Amino acid sequence: MKKISYLELSSIFLTIIISLNTGINIYILKQTASIDSWIAFTIAYAIGIIPLLLTLYIANYHPELNLFEKNKHLFGDYLGPIINAFISIIFFIIAMTILYNIVGFINTQFLYRTPIIISTILLVSLAIYASIKEINVIAHISIILMVVGIFMFILSNLSLINEIKLDNLLPILKINTNNLLMSSVKIAIINILPIITILIIPKNKITNEKMYNKSLIIAYIVGFIISLITIIGTIGTLGIYLTKTFEFAEYMVLKKIKLFGFLERTENIIATSYITENYLYLTVLIYTISKNISRKNDQTFKYTNIIIGIMLIIVTNYFFKNITLFNNYTENIFIYIVSLLIIPYLIIPCKIFIKNKCQILK
Repeated sequence: MKKISYLELSSIFLTIIISLNTGINIYILKQTASIDSWIAFTIAYAIGIIPLLLTLYIANYHPELNLFEKNKHLFGDYLGPIINAFISIIFFIIAMTILYNIVGFINTQFLYRTPIIISTILLVSLAIYASIKEINVIAHISIILMVVGIFMFILSNLSLINEIKLDNLLPILKINTNNLLMSSVKIAIINILPIITILIIPKNKITNEKMYNKSLIIAYIVGFIISLITIIGTIGTLGIYLTKTFEFAEYMVLKKIKLFGFLERTENIIATSYITENYLYLTVLIYTISKNISRKNDQTFKYTNIIIGIMLIIVTNYFFKNITLFNNYTENIFIYIVSLLIIPYLIIPCKIFIKNKCQILK
């Protein structure tokens, strides 16, 4: 694996954090937190500081190893692969969810006459091609798209300021505290726990290791700001009732944008950033799972990527027949599957701590 810059690392991390904003995050927030969605999201990111710090702690242990190699080193050749398989299965389910999330968006908003299997095959094929090229290629693509995406985000939100009505965000704390906290925990689990994916990149593969922690923390803050603005902009423009009515309310808001005061109907150009974010996250997940299955420098890495891609296409189209079933799954099932990542977040840092203490005592 070639080294990547800390900016490229930040762009991949930012992609992981914000890619679920389209569809999944806003759907869960509007159903559970309603008009207080922005408050629930803020609390979620406050809770998310814990897994962020744990991720940084794990990254510092044997910085030359990726996540799966660390587990084998910590837990041995028997328990290590079991833990890795457990994590990979969760990553596969996340990849499957992201795949249908973005394909559902594309087919409902753009290609409504195209069979969803066609969109799925095309997207997975592109993801496989990129993942085979190693993480440095993914990083190069990520930083280019990040720069373009942030530019379009700033431009579009500046154009949207006049459309936002503060009355749509009031009253504050309309829902009870328990529901607000539950909504926050759900978002923290779905949005923050998967950041452990970044550990597939060993810390010593960053050109400036000293910037590793700082780059991830900055990306985390930027991701929070982007996501919060998206939520406030959506509810503030449409109101909570229209936000609940539209399937992809965050996309409907873009139709109100006029770039430079006269360019209209630019929502499709801006919405491409949603698609590329999910595409890159899907690519990183396929790459991560393949790295667990394929041994270091193994020629089977290429074929592993292809097999995982084919499995994603088959499983996704088997389980998700329509957007209604998918929404029910994301709200009632997906949350519990992703929450299982709490287990590696507990056992890996504990094992590192115990091992370090034993070495000090010796």
